[in-house]
Amino acid sequence: MELLVYLGILLVIAAVISLVLSFLGTVLVGALRLLPVVFVALAIAVFVRWYRDRH
Repeated sequence: MELLVYLGILLVIAAVISLVLSFLGTVLVGALRLLPVVFVALAIAVFVRWYRDRH
């Protein structure tokens, strides 16, 4: 009977860890999806500053 209790506790801990990793994966994928937009905005800002400094 004690073994079943420990097994249940391990299953709950595994479920919590799985949910946390899933949430972190979702956040990471969302951040990676925004990365090209950030790069384009940064490139535009750099080129605008470079253009203003030349003129």
